[in-house]
Amino acid sequence: MSRGRLLTAARWLFVLLTLAGAWWGLRGRWADVADGLGQTGPSRLLAAAGLTAAGVATTGVVWRLLLRWIGSDVGPRDAAAVFFVGQLGKYVPGSVWSIAVQAQLGRRHGVPTRSSVTASSVFLLAHTATGLLLGGLLALAGALPGPSYGLAALAVAAGAVALAPPVLRRLADRLAGRGTRFGVRELGTTCVLMAVVWVGYGAALLLLVPGSSAPPPLGTAVAAFALAHAAGVLVVFAPAGVGAREGVLVALLAPLVGLPGAAAVALLSRVTHAVADFAVAGLAAWWARPRRAVLGAREPARAGGR
Repeated sequence: MSRGRLLTAARWLFVLLTLAGAWWGLRGRWADVADGLGQTGPSRLLAAAGLTAAGVATTGVVWRLLLRWIGSDVGPRDAAAVFFVGQLGKYVPGSVWSIAVQAQLGRRHGVPTRSSVTASSVFLLAHTATGLLLGGLLALAGALPGPSYGLAALAVAAGAVALAPPVLRRLADRLAGRGTRFGVRELGTTCVLMAVVWVGYGAALLLLVPGSSAPPPLGTAVAAFALAHAAGVLVVFAPAGVGAREGVLVALLAPLVGLPGAAAVALLSRVTHAVADFAVAGLAAWWARPRRAVLGAREPARAGGR
């Protein structure tokens, strides 16, 4: 079999694995999902999916900026095709799949493999660390009734250490094999954009609270989702944090909206994020396809790397 056919077969296998992973995350709970949908209504569900998709799109901006600071500057179309499609790898058990797929896709779009791996690794760290930092700070401010001050302070400390410019720069320099740009300005830009992401996800969470329950404040929703998402990432063997994210989310929201309401929110949040991930990835792949077909070539990245 030719190399081209092997790559095509591998891409189809990747698609099937991600779909299977997304389905596995909801297996045995479709009746609960249907019940939650009935209580939420289609308009609120669509609005939540839209806010979630906007948050997902913003993470793509963060990844492209990280790639630029590493030294590889690519166009938005190529960056979107690499990042969003590759991110579907998180639905396969193991946190490294999305990084590996982005490296493979990056070669097709002129992104050096080492640059792609570095950007994706730093993004994963920044994504998780900002969730811990923001969620912990909001918890310390009283947004969450559940976690102790000790746990909230631990989350803040872990996030702050991981986001320290020397830590990010040393990690990026070592992975990239050369000097990179990670200073206070780059850190500030990353944190501001990720704060926008977390607020969007928190607002989407509020829309998913069943009508029978009073929605909590926005700060509570942001803190709960940010901490739950970070916990899901840290449980590396769970595809897209399945189980861990929902468990933390239910534990944090149950004192405010009740156990049934919190369980419904957690399940519907899983659905809306899966829909948003696949929709944004599909749009990115569609956006990149016409240019490849017309030009028959990719725009090379303006960078070193290999």
